[in-house]
Amino acid sequence: MAVDRERSVVFGQAVDLYESARPGYPGRLVTEVLEYAPDGPALEVGAGTGKATAVFAARHLDLTCVEPDARMAAALAANCPDVRVKIGIFEDYTPDRPFALLYSAQAWHWVDPERRWDLAHAALAPSGALALFWNHYLVTDPALRAALAEVDHRHGLSSSSLHQDTPVRNEESRHLLAGDPRFTDLDERSYSWTEWYDAARYLDLVRTISAYRILPAERREPMLAELASVLGDGVDMTFVTELTLARRL
Repeated sequence: MAVDRERSVVFGQAVDLYESARPGYPGRLVTEVLEYAPDGPALEVGAGTGKATAVFAARHLDLTCVEPDARMAAALAANCPDVRVKIGIFEDYTPDRPFALLYSAQAWHWVDPERRWDLAHAALAPSGALALFWNHYLVTDPALRAALAEVDHRHGLSSSSLHQDTPVRNEESRHLLAGDPRFTDLDERSYSWTEWYDAARYLDLVRTISAYRILPAERREPMLAELASVLGDGVDMTFVTELTLARRL
């Protein structure tokens, strides 16, 4: 399936919301990725505003970030001034050296599926680590989750709904890496935590999801109003970060 380039940069329309509403990533994940990876420079693909960049940069990495949206890249540079920021898609990026670590948080699916594994292999040094991870958002209360999903369904968002029971993003990556002889030492880990979101922040989170973001305002705003009526004061969220690791031969 080809990458929807227009949709892949829609997040730049909501930079402030993305920074304030999206959850970050567990520090333990960063520790374990760096224990898995050899020492050396790191490359982040699709860095956004720096939600993952900040926790990796805090470990004093020699870090280069590729971000396709200039608006997101400006926020990234402000949030993480000690990293190198390259504006453009990963498919057009030419590495200036081999990297010990290539990681991507919530963004790997925006890289051309016909080229992503070749590009990762080419960017990594021998024995370099590939780390792909995603936050999955789950409304903790199943009855509330079902009620929110029904609102989505009425507005034509079913398969892309934020309120699915079991969103899984890295199943394809596990499958493809397991069958690619250029990568070895496949490892999978997960991390979970809960957090309270008041109604306003939760609706801001919804506004950062591309499936909702691309809707015309005349469709999106009535949907958000209905979601708000179901939410009440707010919602308990369960966040699960799934990590896939592999090593370049």
